Amino acid sequence: MLKRYTLSAAAIVLALVASSGNATQSGAVEDEMAKPAIPSREDYPDAGQAFGMVWHNESDGKRPMLTFMVPETDNRLWTMRCEKLDNGSVRIAHMIIATPREMVAEDQFGFTVRVDDGASIGVLARMLPTQIEGQDLVMPQFYLPNNHALFPALARGNRAFVNLNGNKFSLHLKGSGDALITFLRACQ
Repeated sequence: MLKRYTLSAAAIVLALVASSGNATQSGAVEDEMAKPAIPSREDYPDAGQAFGMVWHNESDGKRPMLTFMVPETDNRLWTMRCEKLDNGSVRIAHMIIATPREMVAEDQFGFTVRVDDGASIGVLARMLPTQIEGQDLVMPQFYLPNNHALFPALARGNRAFVNLNGNKFSLHLKGSGDALITFLRACQ
């Protein structure tokens, strides 16, 4: 039985601070940006910890799929499914079971995923219909090519920080590397 999770987010806004240029003796200015700090778990609560969620490769050889889920249940937060198109190309269909603020069916919006203290990766999603526990709902869904920069970041990182239009949460990435590599190999 699939449980629906609505994730709440803190209202605190993170500030990225750029270091000001330092004047040298010759009067030149260094334009160096300070490395951003890892977002706070207070601002981005852990979305899977209370439920014991893990990264799980569900590829059966026919239909590769990767999920962030509660083991041995249908409780999922993020699903990735391989889609092979008629022209021979491959794309990864994603669905995140979370509700962005002030979004309704068919809304298109950008959101970010930041892995550890790396740069934020922008993604364009749309609120599309899905069925969960027999209920018709709309959830963020998006497509990425199988060579998108998000995949190696998720495979190598420790924590992903997701900001879905103000709904902020984080996911641990323990076990994501092997699961993603197996999934992407099956999705070619």
